[in-house]
Amino acid sequence: MRYRLQVVYLFSISLFSTSYQASELVFSHSGHPVNESVLIPLLQTWYNELGYTLSLQEAEGARAVKLLNDGLIDGDVARLSPLLQYLDPPAEAILLDTVQIVIYCRDGVPCHADLVSDRKVQILVPTQDTTLKLLTSDIAAKLYFNNNWQQVVTLFNAGKIDYLLWPQSRLLPPPDILTKHYAITRIGPFKLFHILHPKHHALAQAVRQKANAYVSSMTDTIKQ
Repeated sequence: MRYRLQVVYLFSISLFSTSYQASELVFSHSGHPVNESVLIPLLQTWYNELGYTLSLQEAEGARAVKLLNDGLIDGDVARLSPLLQYLDPPAEAILLDTVQIVIYCRDGVPCHADLVSDRKVQILVPTQDTTLKLLTSDIAAKLYFNNNWQQVVTLFNAGKIDYLLWPQSRLLPPPDILTKHYAITRIGPFKLFHILHPKHHALAQAVRQKANAYVSSMTDTIKQ
């Protein structure tokens, strides 16, 4: 009898433990350094509080769109708003920030917003061609693509190119480069969204509450 009670007791503990194991969600993300330093830890906190763990895989924008459309991932850490129009079915989009597209210029060269419309200008872009085309078609300058964000900074600081295009906001800080000259382009501004596949509609409501509180706290900090 005692043995039977022990078995029942252990079985009950096993069921209890299993019911509290976190479910896993698979998210894609860009290679931007802010994902590792800010956004991924932030989302891990939110989802852990909701009973989920995150599995992460890096993917440039066009690839992330395909993964979401094929239902192969549960969401994406953060993408700019123009990419949302390519999602089918439409995704749950949770606002995180508003992003300006800035052009950084090496010392001694012209620096203004119209440089992106000059066919003679060469600009380094920290993404891939297919992803940039999803964001805008309003760039006439000659573009060089490299989605390794740290390598982009290294190339610019080494004087390999005079201009660098960079997304910037409260969450996305300026690059660590050897210039203070920049201009805000007419590309954008864009909203920055955390994305969930529509099958997670109910979960999105809970995450949106956390995101709204976070965005509100950032606004309050700026006002102080």
